[in-house]
Amino acid sequence: MSTKLFTGRVGPKLGSDFFASRRRKFFRRLKKNSVAVIVSNPELTRSNDTEFPFRQSSDVLYLTGYPEHGSAVVLSNIGGVEKFSLFVLPKNQAMETWTGIRFGEKGAIKQFGADAAHPDSEFAKVLAGLISEAECVYYKFGVNAHYDEKFRKLWLESGQAALLNPGDILENLRHFKSKDEVALIAYACEVSAMAHVEAMSLCRPGMFEYQLQTVVESVFGFNGARAVAYNSIVAGGNNATVLHYTSNADRLRDGDLVLIDAGGEYHGYASDITRTFPVNGRFSEAQKEIYELVLSAQLAAIKAVKPGRTLNEIHGIAADRLRRGLVELGIISAEMRTRTGARKAIKKAVAAGTAADLPKLRDFFMHGTSHWMGLDVHDVPSDRSTRDDAVRPGNIFTVEPGLYFRADDRRIPERYRGIGIRIEDDILVTRDGYEVLTASVPKSVDEIESIMAQGKARWSA
Repeated sequence: MSTKLFTGRVGPKLGSDFFASRRRKFFRRLKKNSVAVIVSNPELTRSNDTEFPFRQSSDVLYLTGYPEHGSAVVLSNIGGVEKFSLFVLPKNQAMETWTGIRFGEKGAIKQFGADAAHPDSEFAKVLAGLISEAECVYYKFGVNAHYDEKFRKLWLESGQAALLNPGDILENLRHFKSKDEVALIAYACEVSAMAHVEAMSLCRPGMFEYQLQTVVESVFGFNGARAVAYNSIVAGGNNATVLHYTSNADRLRDGDLVLIDAGGEYHGYASDITRTFPVNGRFSEAQKEIYELVLSAQLAAIKAVKPGRTLNEIHGIAADRLRRGLVELGIISAEMRTRTGARKAIKKAVAAGTAADLPKLRDFFMHGTSHWMGLDVHDVPSDRSTRDDAVRPGNIFTVEPGLYFRADDRRIPERYRGIGIRIEDDILVTRDGYEVLTASVPKSVDEIESIMAQGKARWSA
């Protein structure tokens, strides 16, 4: 295996002191005489008696790093005493023989710093006492139905103390990444970057999309990113015009492009990269025209990143560049060169009943340019209103403009039909501007074609 596939080092990890500092920040935001309950994701059945690989809820990971299902975190400050309790699956030799060693109550205290630990079966009994003394209770429904049922009964029986959402605290904390978190995300990006380069190097006409998917995901796992941050997209030809195409089942054809949107997850932290390149290693003139337009929009949007900007402003910069380029290529009319002109043209077409026949930017670029990224690939805060909030140092988000021309869209020139292109990088906001965490994945036409030529020579030798 090529040395390109291995980082040569062990990725960074978070220690128990780090999680303790996070809990202290949470406690500072907790109302007096409160109890907050944050529950794990459930284990999900894959088929019959087998389960999907378990992935802990991001909020439990953020506060504790505790990896097992069936768990719940309780943070209370009743009477001014801050206490961190964990409910966990108890030690069970018979079960552990089949499904692996559990931390149990002792491990929860020793290895994860809990002040107290209880078997999950005691959740209702222990929590009832805390809720009866609390003025406010924090709980988020919809994460784990098993715990929802138990908690709902406890809360109703308690006299219904004020119920708040712990996500309101956690979203604010998780929005700003510490140096340690940035190091984890940067490592996930480094590994994912290598995977995309390897996919470029190995791509050949006649391969199946799932074969490139396997290449990408094997590089993730080989370097410690043992889970994908989301379902990998490997979309050849017209499949790339489907934004969340994940069947990855078709054969890659000579003369088509292939879009790969894939990122590894490292210790819970996501990366998110998209690259689009020619299956045969050479862009056609039409493909190159669209590709360089998308790339110019992405570079302009990235260049604009700095503290004080908003995601909507960054989106506007990318969209304006795409709009002008589509006019220059004759895909949309000249009157749509500006946002004002586009609004007028659309209004006129609506009045005339011809809006469906009018090519416009949002027909070909129908998603936002950016989303927040962290423990979730589409990270908190989830409220779309935050797209108008000024970005600040420690925020991480994507910049990913694209253009998608369906093969059956007769409104556009035939040479562009069936082309779907997206270029995506992960951006850290710094004090002075930004850092591109995924910069090691080439994206110029010349660089991509060179990598693919070298790969062809390497694997043909």
